[in-house]
Amino acid sequence: MIDNVVAEYGPSTKVGAIVGGQTSCKAPELAAFEKHLPSDVEIVTCHSLHGPGVDPKGQPLVIIQHRASQESLDVVHGILSCLQSKIIFLTGEEHDRITADTQAVTHVAFLSMGSAWAANNQFPWELDRYIGGIENAKINITLRIYSNKWHVYAGLAILNPSAQQQIRQYAQSVTELYKLMLGGHRKELEQRIRQAGAAVFSKDAKSSSLLLEDELLEKFSLGKGHTQRKPNNHLSLLAIVDCWWKLGIVPYNHMICSTPVSVVGTLLT
Repeated sequence: MIDNVVAEYGPSTKVGAIVGGQTSCKAPELAAFEKHLPSDVEIVTCHSLHGPGVDPKGQPLVIIQHRASQESLDVVHGILSCLQSKIIFLTGEEHDRITADTQAVTHVAFLSMGSAWAANNQFPWELDRYIGGIENAKINITLRIYSNKWHVYAGLAILNPSAQQQIRQYAQSVTELYKLMLGGHRKELEQRIRQAGAAVFSKDAKSSSLLLEDELLEKFSLGKGHTQRKPNNHLSLLAIVDCWWKLGIVPYNHMICSTPVSVVGTLLT
């Protein structure tokens, strides 16, 4: 995109201009700015951490002072203040790492669920394995992810250098947990899952309002005509936690850049 602009308009910009972008992955964006912009052009970039259908008021908005004076940062801050968002100041590297820690592996997991259902020619809400409870959340989140544009996942997974290690570990976690399940190694599986859960779901997370109650989830059901639920090993979800544990990641430490709560409410309605 930036290469095309440079080819048409040249490698420069207005004198005194402040350059920025709104991409969801900052590593390639900032690399392109540094490559094509003169050294005296100031760079203050940003990212609104919500979709276009969400009111920006009170939602997280990251501002990155990459190569700029405090005066230029204040100008950008003043312009963006009209959105009434919750301003967060980070570096580009911090932004990409937090984005990866909170979204990369979860998106891969739900994309894999959708791929599996498509390969089996199944609609999960028509099967007795996906009735009520957490199954509703899995189906709704999967549908929401698949409804977004491809560039969202390119930014999260393909272009984000912080996400690549996590995706490799997720694939390894799925393989290792599945082997334990198929081999009937119940004790080893339980020990590993409990250890991972203890590392990721801290006492602070459990005592706050971050986790949904089982009773709330059970009030909703997408499946119709099924009264008996088949067992489900939830391999994709267990592998998410196992991956975070193996990499020493606790996503709850990054809730400052979390997806809007209003989205979760939408998923359950």
